[in-house]
Amino acid sequence: MKDEAGEERAGEREQNQKARGRFVVGIGASAGGLEAIEELLKGITDINAALVVVQHLSPHYASALTQLLARNSKIGIVTATDGTVLEANHIYVIPPNADLSVFHGTLYLTAPVAGPHLPIDHFFRSLADDQGTYAIGVVLSGTGTDGTFGLKAIKAAGGITLVQEPSSAKYDGMPRSALASGASDVCLAPKEIGEELVRITSHRGKTRAPSLEAPRGVQDEISKLFMLIRAAFGNDLTQYKPATLDRRIERRMTMQKIGQLGEYVRFAQTHPDELQALYKDMLITVTSFFRDPEAFEALKTEVFPKILQGRENGEAIRIWVPACSSGEEAYSIAICLFEFLEDKAPGREIQIFGTDIDEDSIQLARRGTYAQNISLDVSTERLNRFFVRKDGDYHVSRRIRDAVVFSRQNILKDAPFSRIDLVSCRNLLIYRQPVGQKKVLRVIHYALKPSGFLLLGSSETVGDDPELFSLVDRKNKIYSKKAVALAYTGFDVNFGVPAVTEPRRQAPPARPTVNLQAMADRQVLDLYGPPGVVINHLLDVLQFRGHLGPYFDPVPGSATFNILRLVRSVFQLDLKRIIEEAISKQTRARCETTYQDGAKLTVVELDVIPLQDPETQARCFLVLFHRLPPPKEIPVLSSGAQESEVLQPLTQRVQELQGELAITREYLNRTSQEKESANEQLQAANEELQSSNEELQSINEELETSKEEMQSTNEELTTVNEELHNRMAELSLTNDDLHNVLSGIDLAIIIVGLDLRIRRYTTAAEKLFQMVPADIGRPIDIIDPFIEPNKLRVKTRAVIETLSTLEEDVLASNQRWYALRISPYQTLDRSIRGALVALSDIDIRKRTTELTSDVTAYPARFLAAISHPLLIIDKDRRVLWANDAFTAVFHTTEEPVGSVMTTLLRKQFANPGLQDLLSRTLSLGTGFRDYKMTFHPDKGADILLKIGGSRIPAADDEKSLVLLSIELDVISEAPHGL
Repeated sequence: MKDEAGEERAGEREQNQKARGRFVVGIGASAGGLEAIEELLKGITDINAALVVVQHLSPHYASALTQLLARNSKIGIVTATDGTVLEANHIYVIPPNADLSVFHGTLYLTAPVAGPHLPIDHFFRSLADDQGTYAIGVVLSGTGTDGTFGLKAIKAAGGITLVQEPSSAKYDGMPRSALASGASDVCLAPKEIGEELVRITSHRGKTRAPSLEAPRGVQDEISKLFMLIRAAFGNDLTQYKPATLDRRIERRMTMQKIGQLGEYVRFAQTHPDELQALYKDMLITVTSFFRDPEAFEALKTEVFPKILQGRENGEAIRIWVPACSSGEEAYSIAICLFEFLEDKAPGREIQIFGTDIDEDSIQLARRGTYAQNISLDVSTERLNRFFVRKDGDYHVSRRIRDAVVFSRQNILKDAPFSRIDLVSCRNLLIYRQPVGQKKVLRVIHYALKPSGFLLLGSSETVGDDPELFSLVDRKNKIYSKKAVALAYTGFDVNFGVPAVTEPRRQAPPARPTVNLQAMADRQVLDLYGPPGVVINHLLDVLQFRGHLGPYFDPVPGSATFNILRLVRSVFQLDLKRIIEEAISKQTRARCETTYQDGAKLTVVELDVIPLQDPETQARCFLVLFHRLPPPKEIPVLSSGAQESEVLQPLTQRVQELQGELAITREYLNRTSQEKESANEQLQAANEELQSSNEELQSINEELETSKEEMQSTNEELTTVNEELHNRMAELSLTNDDLHNVLSGIDLAIIIVGLDLRIRRYTTAAEKLFQMVPADIGRPIDIIDPFIEPNKLRVKTRAVIETLSTLEEDVLASNQRWYALRISPYQTLDRSIRGALVALSDIDIRKRTTELTSDVTAYPARFLAAISHPLLIIDKDRRVLWANDAFTAVFHTTEEPVGSVMTTLLRKQFANPGLQDLLSRTLSLGTGFRDYKMTFHPDKGADILLKIGGSRIPAADDEKSLVLLSIELDVISEAPHGL
């Protein structure tokens, strides 16, 4: 596999810096940082480095920091400007309201982006990308966590990190955050940091680090280091790229002021702390949230929809993140997956496995607590949804944390996971040699489902293994698993076996020696040897030999190297039989096949010879095709020929055919028996394998998660305790609210349980039913005498069983009317836990309604004997009642009740005089008599009407009713209205 672009850039940076021979030191400080910076610069008179000071400054005022530092500085100091080229032995100070970056040794200013302003992290990250191993980061006094992520980036790039001793800092927030992250190499007071910077920058040029051109003795010293690390930590680092290892070893030699590799090996052997520090540097535990955001968006648009297709409801989505470091990558994928599933399959189970070889990184990942600096990588919307802010840090929310399981694992040594939908391997291959890369890719191929996907880093590819994965997204490095059979099973990757070391230098290949005998043998083989192929135990062709045109005829369809799909159909049956015979007996097997080739018979001898590859010890088979002389033709019987001359070859041919037929029958019988036996064995084996696989998978997952679960138990218990305290406070507040509601509401409400016993009641119910606290827990029957004897229990039970609400009016024992309402008692999760019995006093409304009903019913009972038309109207002139005589006299088919009087009988009652009398009667209560008006019927003569009216009382004082009496008379005098 080719070296990745990132490694090439790192090498170029290092060569350029070595040529210039200088470092770039970033100094970050905040509150209380001025005194610390001045103390640091006091002892620096000459330094082989450019110093860049990044201080938290007010964006609204001009800064005097440059002038203040210049008072005690012995080297040149200026305010950084856009395009400033860094020079050794100079100090550059950040201006206010700007972010500072470095690119190819030149400073550039940019405007701060929206959100938290973290200028130290911004510059340190840029410094790590640009200067690599020649970057140095220093964090001094200040509040908050700015600089922590930047120090991690510098250390991951091979640079050196220093932090002020917290006890010497005026404000220790930033130093303590950097120390807690594990990103600090040295912790000193400011004055000692200045002295250390001078020593480091002057010592690096004297350090003799290993290299690719190192002599044999140096390689032996490096092997000793690897041996010490493997003995102490169980990890073989020989699969790592030499350039990466060389930079890490040189870095530690600089930190320990050691110039010779042999001396450093002896120092590490006698100082376990230094050996552990070197091992930690080798692991390169660097990551961040949503690194390469486009790749995560591609997961949501290209990968997750395909994973969800055709998946059963109960089947979990399984994702593996090897080399997860401190967990940011695994949590980022979990967040993206939750966002994708929230409107498509919100209840889907998610299992994300984060593994790493470094136990300290796994512990950080399990805690799920990150500094506020992650706001540089995580959007505000995601911080609010998936994190909880506490004590200045961000804690991963419970639902995201529960979806991710972290465990320690060596991907080349420990057994892998299985049935995985997606593997995100973005921090591993770039540091491995090609041999290690191939092994990792084969492990991932085994772990993935047939439809699984692989996500690599931006500088990584599948390299020499394109037969294992198909490219899905070139830009975002997304691959899908190919359905190919490896030459070995998933456990043939030498788990637990020491890795094979790739030579650091390879000698040039020896010139081949010309052998006259070998050349002669080759010529004879080409001229007279039969054509053939070499196949493996899967019947795939590994090598072609000679001219195979007469014997091969590939079938149409997908390309394949399977010999049974390549040879002509006439050879398939016999070839399959003798190959099976050769495989089962491990002996040579032959047979003859006769077929019609055009107009003549052709005989070919098929020969299968077992072989063994001397390098891989794999079983192979040589298949040869020998063309034999054609069989003698059967002579035609002539008049002069003897019968024996004709019968002899005919008999011989019949015997040959009978022999072939017997062989064929025997083969078919044996094949049938073998097929039945094989089917039974396969069925049994399949059942056993399925059972064993489930058991092993279950055991494997339990073992992998048990340690993580045990270690997180204390954390979970603490969280549960805090949640219980919060719940108790919420419960106390809820009880207070409920008490005030029950005391203040003017309704008689009783809450009963499923056993129909009283659980709680309001103050109004206590007064109405004369209840006492001892009544809680007693049956609901105690209030039966007040409402309806022996009926309340039945009604309440019916409401609970039918989940319906009962509403009715009841006359209580105090001779007052109440509205009884019984409804089911439902919890927030909609389960039934009893019933709610409520009574509200409706006596006044009930009796008012009855009085109104009486007024309407009065005419029907007492005015039925009057034969002329009668009407009762309200103040809106709407007819409330009309007797039968009204319809009979006026011969109308329309229903008068409910109609406005002025619209009746073609609006003939809209007489103005009559309406004035009605208004006076409604307002003043004075009646009228003998008001005359003429009625014009549809047919016949006009009719004279005499109308009288008087107000009658209603139950509602605000409502007035008028009774109209209409009498018929002959027209003898002019009426009042026409």
